[in-house]
Amino acid sequence: MKKIIYVLLLATLCVNSGCSDFLDREPKTTLSPGTFWKTESDLRLALNILYQNMNRSYTLDNQTIDCFAAVGNHVSSGSLTASNTDDVWTKSYKQIRIVNGFLENYEKAQVSETIKKRYLGEARFFKAYYYFNLIKRFGDVPYINHTLDMESPELWGPRVEKKEILDDILEELLLAEQDVPVKSAIKADVGRITKGAIQALTSRIALYYGTYYKFRGEEGYRQYLTIARDAAKRLIDSKEYAIYKDYRNLFLLPGEDSSEHILSYRYSEDANTYNPRIRGVIVDFIQEPTKWLADAFLCKDGLPLDKSQYKVEYLPLGKEFENRDPRMALTIWKPGDSFLGAPFVPNLSNQTKTGYMFKKYGDEDSYSNIRSQIDEILIRYAEVLLNYAEAVYELDETISDADLDISINEIRKRFEADPNCLPKLTNIFVTSNNLNMREEIRRERRVEMAAESLRYDDLIRWKIAETELPQEILGAKFDQEAYPNVVPDKDINLNEDGFIIVQSKSTRTFNIEKNYLFPLPLRELSLNLQLTQNEGWN
Repeated sequence: MKKIIYVLLLATLCVNSGCSDFLDREPKTTLSPGTFWKTESDLRLALNILYQNMNRSYTLDNQTIDCFAAVGNHVSSGSLTASNTDDVWTKSYKQIRIVNGFLENYEKAQVSETIKKRYLGEARFFKAYYYFNLIKRFGDVPYINHTLDMESPELWGPRVEKKEILDDILEELLLAEQDVPVKSAIKADVGRITKGAIQALTSRIALYYGTYYKFRGEEGYRQYLTIARDAAKRLIDSKEYAIYKDYRNLFLLPGEDSSEHILSYRYSEDANTYNPRIRGVIVDFIQEPTKWLADAFLCKDGLPLDKSQYKVEYLPLGKEFENRDPRMALTIWKPGDSFLGAPFVPNLSNQTKTGYMFKKYGDEDSYSNIRSQIDEILIRYAEVLLNYAEAVYELDETISDADLDISINEIRKRFEADPNCLPKLTNIFVTSNNLNMREEIRRERRVEMAAESLRYDDLIRWKIAETELPQEILGAKFDQEAYPNVVPDKDINLNEDGFIIVQSKSTRTFNIEKNYLFPLPLRELSLNLQLTQNEGWN
């Protein structure tokens, strides 16, 4: 399968030479400002490093109660402390500097305006991408719109209100959307930013702040929900993307660059890069599902565990998967299913702390081969459909069956041939079963996007982290027959109902006065006295 390989060193040299305007003579290199910014190839190379650095940690859902690793996560547990540096801060501003260098030089290229605008649109996408990462993590941050040198006063400037940054990056995305081609128009450029990627990122950012402001009682949230809804609808109406029918292979090599992929972080044997998630989720205690995630999957009648006609039983091991949403056994490895040629039994001593293991992104070949090149999906079509449904509902706290059909029910149609396929979500179904439409839209998002690094952001924007995160982290119900050599209260801890305790409630907390934002890096505060620390972190 052909993959774009981004040339790092060349791009770095190009951008750095373009930014070094304080040098009084041109470097003796073909990559200098006077000779580099000429061709379309130059514009592409100048942006390639931005692609290489856009990946985010796949373990972000460990910051919630849906996933767990070898030990408790400091963010999820409420035990995070301010540190000297912060990787998101450092990496984001490095990439923003590259964007600014591009914006100051791209017009020098001797190419058509159409080509210039295409790559300008890519740069605008990355500006929005990295500033969104900053403002949702820290709130107000310094806003830099040009390259800086050691004399630039902005180096010691104050934080800028996040709403000002938000409005600017949404405007940048709207401009970018007009100039970047759709997916089908650049088939030979698989992997680069498309119009669909811009629409999807717009819907993600606008939904985040539309709901963030709504659930904090702040004005102006409707404008962002409207932007989120309309951007998602433009993408839907483009017909450029579709739900991929094979949920298992969507996250493995056979599903790469499928109809559902909008943007991926790309790995390549030629570039000697590999995805650490693939082996990590089945071997290395990197990320494991919890009981909270397992219980979120509906029964096949479309009802949650406490309302369904199907009584969910947890023993013997694997029985809880019966009569459940098909995604459950494709997201979490079902005990008894084949794994490396034998019936799967989660290994509690060297494979999983919770008794569950992710099947999503879990490639059996990677058990022995640690160098898997399976791409990491950053944005996919199902998320856009979920964004649309939520934005429509939150605008007026109602959603039509027609809008449910083109969003949530379109996702569920993936399994229409499966006997456990969930029924359509409709208004009559919700009212007749005494359900809550908001909760069902959120539940669909939780299970469809499980372990895709969105759950923590959802808890923050909905303002439910204060009730969600302090809970005890539980794993599967312990089956002594499946583990005859494991001794409860010695090898593992169980609660009164027999479920594995992986982290007790007494070690978990959430401070609503500070934990909705991260602390600014202490080094930045010491270097710039105009910066102020987020509330509660001093």
